[in-house]
Amino acid sequence: MTGVATAPRSAEAASPDPSTATGPTLRSSVRRGRGPVLVAVAVALAGAVVGLLSLVPTGGYLDPDGYDPSGSRAVVELLRDGGVEVERVELVDEALTADAPGTTLVVPRPEALTVAELEQLAGRQGRLVVVSPSDVDLEALDLPAEVDGTAPVDPRDTGCVFEPAQRAGPVELGGTLYRSAAEGAVGCYPHRGRASLLVLPEQRVVVLGAGRLLTNDRLDDEGNAALALGLLGSGDRVAWLVPDPTREIPPGERRPLTSLLPESLVLGVVQLGVALVVLALWRARRLGRVVEEPLPVVVRAAEAVEGRGRLYRAAGARDTAAEALRAGVRARLSRRLGLPAGEDRAALVAGAAARTGRDPGPVDGLLYGAPPADDAGLVRLADALRALERAVTDPAVSPPRQTPPTQEVAGP
Repeated sequence: MTGVATAPRSAEAASPDPSTATGPTLRSSVRRGRGPVLVAVAVALAGAVVGLLSLVPTGGYLDPDGYDPSGSRAVVELLRDGGVEVERVELVDEALTADAPGTTLVVPRPEALTVAELEQLAGRQGRLVVVSPSDVDLEALDLPAEVDGTAPVDPRDTGCVFEPAQRAGPVELGGTLYRSAAEGAVGCYPHRGRASLLVLPEQRVVVLGAGRLLTNDRLDDEGNAALALGLLGSGDRVAWLVPDPTREIPPGERRPLTSLLPESLVLGVVQLGVALVVLALWRARRLGRVVEEPLPVVVRAAEAVEGRGRLYRAAGARDTAAEALRAGVRARLSRRLGLPAGEDRAALVAGAAARTGRDPGPVDGLLYGAPPADDAGLVRLADALRALERAVTDPAVSPPRQTPPTQEVAGP
């Protein structure tokens, strides 16, 4: 009775009160929608930040309009404050149009120009400041100089009588090193007797081994700014050549991709290869001889034979499989025939032929013949070897020795 009485009360208590609101409240709705709203706000803020950053002008390495650490906007502003006009040009024709005795042409990335374009610049009238040219670039510009190694970019003393270098004092230079036997050539900021700044007065050219001192990030270090202004501000105008990557270049004048790689990269790759070979030889010495170890589990002989057979079949090694079958049969036949240790082909063939009554020739071909040509031939060889072994083991199953037929002689 108690269970019957309590059941209605439980059902009644579980039924909701019609006057009570059971739908979602404002607080619960805000709590559920808080996550998506926060994600949307974060995406909007990120888009705004990206949009603002895209409005800030930036440039590439040694770009006169670049405000980033690798750009050269700072030195351009200093030159303009000193009354020097600075113009950014993107084509060699524009640079040649702006060429004049009082104009300094800056080529910060000669590797971005073709050989033909560099050869055009060789006929300029004004001064030329070129940064880290290779031997190919020096030859195209018709400059009597050559690359003589590299050095880290570090603060270096002047080490020459070039007036702008003496005024600047120590600067951060290094990079590509140069030498020249031309008359009047001056090498500054040396590293082990080689110059990281080369002055060729006859050609009105200054070769810089590295352009780090011209960047916004390093212009205020050491005497970098003084040297930059001394090199670029000697005239009344500067043409800063930044090649347009989208300009049309004839297919025959395009530089290969390998020309953009440092010349020391090949030597580094060779050294790395030698190191890898030495490391491989060092590790190989630790392998030592092969050591046989017992299997961690017991494998039935039938499974081992079947697995080895599958390996032979997958490799198409019918010759190896046939020799394994013959070697096993020869070993068992030698023991059965009581032959001495060490396989004697003639004795084994003669004994097997005598026990089975077969000719020695077929027996020798069966035990020492050529490998089968296909899988079917391998199966036939296995059956023939099994039959020979059974015949030697149980002579009763071997065919009787064939004797010549006798002729009946008629009586008188």
